Amino acid sequence: MNSDMPEVLQERLKRQGYHILAARGAFKACQWQRKSLTQGHSCYKERFYGIESHRCLQMTPVVDKCTEACSFCWRVTPGDVGISWEQTKVSEEDVMQPEELLNATLKANLQSLGGYNPEIAMEVSQDKYKEARDPKHLAISLAGEPTLYPYLSGLIEEAGRRDMTTFLVTNGTQPKVLEEITQPTQLYITLAAPDEKTYKTVCRPVQSDGWARLQESQELLRSLSGRRVNRLTMTAGLNMQNPRAYADMILKGEPDFVEVKGYMFLGSSRERLDRTNAPSHRDIRAFSEKIADLTGYTVQDEQIESRVVLLSSSRKLGKIQ
Repeated sequence: MNSDMPEVLQERLKRQGYHILAARGAFKACQWQRKSLTQGHSCYKERFYGIESHRCLQMTPVVDKCTEACSFCWRVTPGDVGISWEQTKVSEEDVMQPEELLNATLKANLQSLGGYNPEIAMEVSQDKYKEARDPKHLAISLAGEPTLYPYLSGLIEEAGRRDMTTFLVTNGTQPKVLEEITQPTQLYITLAAPDEKTYKTVCRPVQSDGWARLQESQELLRSLSGRRVNRLTMTAGLNMQNPRAYADMILKGEPDFVEVKGYMFLGSSRERLDRTNAPSHRDIRAFSEKIADLTGYTVQDEQIESRVVLLSSSRKLGKIQ
């Protein structure tokens, strides 16, 4: 394994259930895949967009690289383990090629599904188990900033060749990449602050011009093809104020959808925040309604368990097959 990723980070990620793929790729089975297989429950992405939870893979091409160190992120940041490493530089020689990376992700998925074979897990249906072994959706979002991966277009295209949809989640600090890449099925840009001061406090950008880069990406959003989403990650006591400023940014990008999602007390964020920073669904719903009033978007749906509300620019919500 590449020595560029600190051993203490590797060990922490493995304890958290990550499959490390070569130097810095990673896969982690989503809890919603397990819940879908064993209980029939589904993620909000299935409810909102038609993405079947048991056939969706959660991965990242660069688990140890990011342009931000958000206080609410479940990712392991340098401050969590008391060491530092290069956060934003990724060489082409130091990552897996798209085909190899996707093959490794699919293999890790098969390994993680071993305990759900209906022969030993009676609550799992044979049909659903077979479908889970043939995933159709790739969520490039697990941890790290995927736009730092130099072969991102290739990964999106490789997934397309295998008839897989792609969900790409970015913090918006790489606008040039977003402008040039092959567009995914659905692109998310995270909005986690209403102003630059809050942004620097909450998102803790590595780049001094991170806020300006995010604004550039948001302006670019309206011209991109494919489905476009803004995700507002709301953390009580930190960034859940000034809905008008969030609304102004949303209107600048004109996304198809807006997800207003509450911070969850999970992963390494528990070392930086506490449970009081996790807003209730009632708080998320109230904030969402303010955003809707200010933007003209419509409240389309919600999932209480995930503390998320979906706003749409259209009253018609098309599902991805």
